[in-house]
Amino acid sequence: MARPKTIIPISNKQIALLHVAKRELGLTEEDDRAILARYGGCESASDLEAFGFQNVMKYMTALGFRSNWTKRTFGARPAMATPAQVDLIRRLWRQFSGKDDAGDMELNKWLNRFHKVSALRFVNDRKAAKAISALKAMVARQVK
Repeated sequence: MARPKTIIPISNKQIALLHVAKRELGLTEEDDRAILARYGGCESASDLEAFGFQNVMKYMTALGFRSNWTKRTFGARPAMATPAQVDLIRRLWRQFSGKDDAGDMELNKWLNRFHKVSALRFVNDRKAAKAISALKAMVARQVK
């Protein structure tokens, strides 16, 4: 795999995820640093770039680490809403409704009524774009 030309630093949440993976896998500090050096090309998680982060997480997944990310975002599925779109839809819905929608019940009702999709997990990439546009407009109208 070719290394990208631009350097993209990882976020604090990604660093935290690395620490969670290390803890859940029971890795020692030496093991962790060896993995970062071999698969990420650095000695510390704070020095890791986006490309290295992907490689390190693939290796940690191969070791048995399972994150709740796939459950929360439904994972990367062909022709379906991307994990980033799913997170954005939830974030916009939270802004619009002003409350956290545990289980996406109210969001799912809205999706069913206006986009003819029974649940967020069934939203395809086209419907996701339409839902995001609609939610952005709803949030903008609400602010005025």
